[in-house]
Amino acid sequence: MHLDDDTLRSIEETLISAAIRPEAWPEAVSRIVEATGSRGAGALPIRGRVPGVPTSDSLETLMAAYFSTGWFQHDYRGHGIPTLIRTGLLVDQDITTAEAMRTNPFYSEFLGSHGFQWFAGLLVTVGDDVWCLTLQRTIDQGPFTPDEQRALRRLIAPLGRAATLARDVGATRLDGIVDTIESLRVPALLLDRTGRVLRTGSAAERFLGGPLDVRRGALVVPGNLRASAALQAHVAAAIWSELQPGSPALAPVVVERPGRRPLLLRAQPLHKAGLQYFDGARAILRITDLEETRLPDEGILRQLYGLTPREIAFCEALLSGRGVAECAAALRISMPTARSHLKAIFAKTGTAGQGELLLLLGRHEPR
Repeated sequence: MHLDDDTLRSIEETLISAAIRPEAWPEAVSRIVEATGSRGAGALPIRGRVPGVPTSDSLETLMAAYFSTGWFQHDYRGHGIPTLIRTGLLVDQDITTAEAMRTNPFYSEFLGSHGFQWFAGLLVTVGDDVWCLTLQRTIDQGPFTPDEQRALRRLIAPLGRAATLARDVGATRLDGIVDTIESLRVPALLLDRTGRVLRTGSAAERFLGGPLDVRRGALVVPGNLRASAALQAHVAAAIWSELQPGSPALAPVVVERPGRRPLLLRAQPLHKAGLQYFDGARAILRITDLEETRLPDEGILRQLYGLTPREIAFCEALLSGRGVAECAAALRISMPTARSHLKAIFAKTGTAGQGELLLLLGRHEPR
């Protein structure tokens, strides 16, 4: 580890530069990783907003799995948060032993499968936001020694100063994104890397407290655990996964409303641009209200997709908020016939599910 005075000053200069110029964050993180003898570094939330500090390349796979597969909900190191908040520094030796690591699933199944085992966490507090800069080491690199831990404490103050500046600059960028959403009058929310809501556009607020709500920072579908779980999977896949056929990120989440057309929720990832912003914005979740969507002209549907009159009538029934069985009853057709219609519509429109179909139809609504 190399954290002498000159190295520390150099790191702080790089951190301040990154706070003003987001493109400098990868360099700042790389300098910290190199100086601390770590394999990688990343930011994890404790309370409040999650910073958009980029994860070092060597840690991308580990961090992606940490959030997308739910390990952040079973992080054994969470037991050490009181120690981290009290002392500013946490290492594995504070909460467990090498013997216990061999049997604990977080260490043996998660970290071990990626070649990691040891870590040091540095506390960063900015206003009401509290997060941890994690420094990860491989199994072979071994734990941070007492001397190394004393040296690491010298990084806490520079990190805090840079984080405060970056928070203020990032808030301005976040306001700019929200202003753009407001100007377009699009019902949308900004989400962080864990899917929690950072900001809610005014056009989206009318859905909260009704078909949607924000609880413990996360957007949920009240009274519908299945839809809430689908929404969580959709958002996580959009933020963390590479888009592949069958990915939950590709199909919008359908939120049914009794007696009304459903809502469609689709997360648009910010990807690398989101990593550059210290505000932590990683995705925009757009809400499409099909109650405000009219069926496209029949001639357009025939011309563009070759839909038959009965298939068009089935689309109209779907847009009214009915399920497949309700559509069959309304059109007085059997369920096998309804499924046949739906299969044909999917094939002709190139869609892979009802949510994607409804979104496509909404794009062709009359102006």
